[in-house]
Amino acid sequence: MKLISSLLFLISALAHAQDGSDIRYYNIEKADSTLVGKDVHFDFFNRSFGGKIIDTLTITINNKPIRFIEVRKDNGHNNWFSQQGMVAIDKIDNRLIRINKCKIDSIDTDYFYVTLFVDFCDDSLKAIERNRQMQYKFGKKDVVQVLVKSGT
Repeated sequence: MKLISSLLFLISALAHAQDGSDIRYYNIEKADSTLVGKDVHFDFFNRSFGGKIIDTLTITINNKPIRFIEVRKDNGHNNWFSQQGMVAIDKIDNRLIRINKCKIDSIDTDYFYVTLFVDFCDDSLKAIERNRQMQYKFGKKDVVQVLVKSGT
């Protein structure tokens, strides 16, 4: 009986151990210069953990305002940085746009200055052009949380 109990405990422990995350979450008050150089995603306006509240944001790309929607696939069990991001609602030159990540270049009192890593995609979100880098800034007043890739 002890053997069966031990096996059941081991199996349940292994099943639980499959959860994972490579994201650290920083509230805006804790976002400081230690994040410079880090790969991040931003959670805008409302905390969107678990995809419960999805916000839209307008970002100017190629001198055109483009509306983006947050992609949040963090649920408390499996939270992978590569599954977060933003996807355009609007198109440029008949292509969708996906922001895979941002790298923080600098931070001041009011802004995060970042490099955006942008993919231009077809309608199925298959990348046509990958990782075009663009400089941008986000107002701190619009950000509620910074998602930082662990290990960067």
